[in-house]
Amino acid sequence: MSPRCALPEHINDPDEIDNAFPDDSQFSGWFGRIYRWVNKKTKTWFAFSYRCEGWLKWRKSPITLLALGGDGLWRYESYEKPEIVTEMDPDDFLPRAPTFYLSRIQYYKRWHFSIQWPLMITFHFYPKAQDVPDVQKRLPDTDGKLWFAYWNHFDADLVYWMFTSAYIGKNWK
Repeated sequence: MSPRCALPEHINDPDEIDNAFPDDSQFSGWFGRIYRWVNKKTKTWFAFSYRCEGWLKWRKSPITLLALGGDGLWRYESYEKPEIVTEMDPDDFLPRAPTFYLSRIQYYKRWHFSIQWPLMITFHFYPKAQDVPDVQKRLPDTDGKLWFAYWNHFDADLVYWMFTSAYIGKNWK
């Protein structure tokens, strides 16, 4: 059994995997070619999901263990409904329904730090308060206006990308 079982039908064979991750092209030169080759070959080694069997089978969505943040609304996503924005009681760090989970992208808070299970750590910070989007207005381009970092993440395909999945930069990813 390969961890490839974690992937949904639309990205579960080698050609689809090779074509499905265009953001890996951000590195250039010899280092970039080697990095992309290694990354494409090992992409599924640390992918887990509810689709697998045995020890590779993980829960369908993450559990929030800790969520700290500035003023503003917490943003949730759901694997059954379109993503929503909802306010969360500061003393209740569990989603309001089992299909909801805390999004790693928290547009409407100046800062946040969260830890979810399985071990996923996410952080963001807008250096300028005026760059925090207003939930009542259309979402502006925030690239370059914030610092964002994560180690391990969960995506809309209901896949946990673990251990080698890390990012730090000035845009949401």
